Amino acid sequence: MKIDKIILTNFRQYYGENVIDLMTTKEKNIVLLGGKTGYGKTNFLLSLVWCLYGEDIAKIDEGFKKEIQKDGNYSKFLKGSLNWDIAREGKSKFSVELHISGIELPETRESESGNDYKCKIKREFNINSSMDDFDITIEGIKNSMFHTTDDKINFINDYLIPLEAAKFVFFDAEKIASWAELSTKEEGSVLNDALGKLLGLDVYEGLINDLNIYTDGLRKESATAQVRQQIITTEKGIELNVEKIEDLETEIVAKESETVKIKSEIAKYETFLIQHSNKSFNTSSLDELYKQRNELKQKENDLENKFNELSEIIPFVLAAGKLEEVNEHLKLQEEESYLSEKRNELIEKNNELIEKLFNNPPFPTDGDISFSKKMFYADKAKKIVEDVFGKIENANDFDFEHDLSKSDKELILETFSHIRKQSKDIFEQTIDNFNRVKNDIHEVEKVIKKIESDLEDEEVIEYTTNKNEAERKIEKLIEEKGSFLNQKESLKRENEKLNQSLQVLLKKISVSEQKKKKLDKANLYIKSLEDFVSEQKKGKCSMLEQTTFKEMHQLMHKLKDGSNGKFIAAVKAEALPNNDGLKISLFDGDGNITPKESLSMGEKQIYISSLVKAILSLAVQDFPIFIDTPLGRLDHEHINNFLVSYYPNLASQVVLMATNNEIPPSRFKLVKDYVANAYLLESNNNQTKFKQGYFQSYEN
Repeated sequence: MKIDKIILTNFRQYYGENVIDLMTTKEKNIVLLGGKTGYGKTNFLLSLVWCLYGEDIAKIDEGFKKEIQKDGNYSKFLKGSLNWDIAREGKSKFSVELHISGIELPETRESESGNDYKCKIKREFNINSSMDDFDITIEGIKNSMFHTTDDKINFINDYLIPLEAAKFVFFDAEKIASWAELSTKEEGSVLNDALGKLLGLDVYEGLINDLNIYTDGLRKESATAQVRQQIITTEKGIELNVEKIEDLETEIVAKESETVKIKSEIAKYETFLIQHSNKSFNTSSLDELYKQRNELKQKENDLENKFNELSEIIPFVLAAGKLEEVNEHLKLQEEESYLSEKRNELIEKNNELIEKLFNNPPFPTDGDISFSKKMFYADKAKKIVEDVFGKIENANDFDFEHDLSKSDKELILETFSHIRKQSKDIFEQTIDNFNRVKNDIHEVEKVIKKIESDLEDEEVIEYTTNKNEAERKIEKLIEEKGSFLNQKESLKRENEKLNQSLQVLLKKISVSEQKKKKLDKANLYIKSLEDFVSEQKKGKCSMLEQTTFKEMHQLMHKLKDGSNGKFIAAVKAEALPNNDGLKISLFDGDGNITPKESLSMGEKQIYISSLVKAILSLAVQDFPIFIDTPLGRLDHEHINNFLVSYYPNLASQVVLMATNNEIPPSRFKLVKDYVANAYLLESNNNQTKFKQGYFQSYEN
């Protein structure tokens, strides 16, 4: 599948109709789109995502989600996307149109295109009516396949680019480095959703979900009035919490936007103070102090984030003793279960031997054996069986047994193993570093305030006062944001408990014999489907490990030249219990886990880029890939590696949106043999147009 052409009409910077041809060939798979910062590269990517997914763009990228929240809602966000000059001319519509080829569809009587259908997708928005008009037409098919909006959404998810996979297809390469900082649960969720779609397993996962809804419905039908009311109350509580979480996210984005705005004001105040500081003082020193403080505050923020990540397992660390007891208890239960099976097996073999010995022919010709002799030989047979098969030890005495499923036990074992690796020293070191940074900030601020207090000019004093007030506002905003984040996490935990309570309520409901048969059959199907999906994902782990490490080895000079044996020697992908996705771990040469947060930003980008390519290599179809800021956090050597080894082999269509700092003419030659088309974004009076050619390339 490829996106052959895009038409942007009055969308943001793109005044009037702007057409860009993205056709690629087998030999030339790259389209290069160059542009300076602010000329429309990110909005070009946004236009694609909006055309395909509409309001669901918030689910793809955190940046898009924040933009919508900042504007208030989706409709207000879109009203701000009409080209400014067009708005002044009194026009009210903008649109984005995609021409797509190579689509695989089931055969119809109307067409004999095989697996090479072409379609046109157009989304248009009218700011006056707030109407979002969405249209899809397929070449060669006369009658429309789409009767409702849901039909169109399902078509895109089933035959084009699934929503869950979109973040692997349209992304900012600089920002995806943050994926390396996700918690195990978040990372597992991201990979789980994408892998399900990319591997074609979402059909089975959809069936599992439908069957779960069906079984829940059967139970609800049989619930008493009191239990039914409890279920309704619990479900409403979950819905209310979800709404509260969305409101808090909007508040958090608002606080972040206000913080950015005030920081910009502070930067202006600081520039003025540096320029007007006392002549007897070296102004560059004050500038250095401001920079030093900003760097320390960034370290403080990084350490806070690290501590928050570690805090996820603090309750387990505190309960490590009890968790170890549970772990040992589970091991004993497993041993006892094994011994019990062997004991029963031994008894069965002994009984079978005695039965065949005394009650099956042939019998003695001189009559039956006396009872005392039978007992003698029975005891002898028992001892012989024990000598041959081994004597089974007595059972362990348990005060209670843990009624846990296999996945529950795996989760406990994994958690216990994880907290053993997170030693007390890591927590203490993080706290010590945080306290030390706080003290350093305090000392630097003391010096800054002393210098600022020596400034005598009235205007300087006013700016100093304004700066101090702005800093106090930021502290308050950070405190309020922290409060909102805590409330959000609290609501998430509450919803987890409510969902558990809901499942407990449903399981306690007694159903009729007829419904029980339906439930048993449905649960059998669910179990079979879950096992199938889980096995499919586990089976891909080895390929994912090998491909990810191979790409990292190809791109990262530390691995390529073999100079750092203590760095990364292996990648491990393992399926999480309960089909919660995959956990990716990096190991050094000694078999120790290399924390992803310890990687530099450039190394994180390389790791995530390698993982993305590995995931795409497992996909059931070839997707076009659109990447903004493709080389942003990389140094010269790594940039060359990406241009020579990564992007030419990433997909059959790769569209790179780069600045002239990332791919200047000197680097263009590294990739020009793979470039099918090159364009430059030109801006004149804030109107952006596509121009054939690149930054002073051979085509200009």
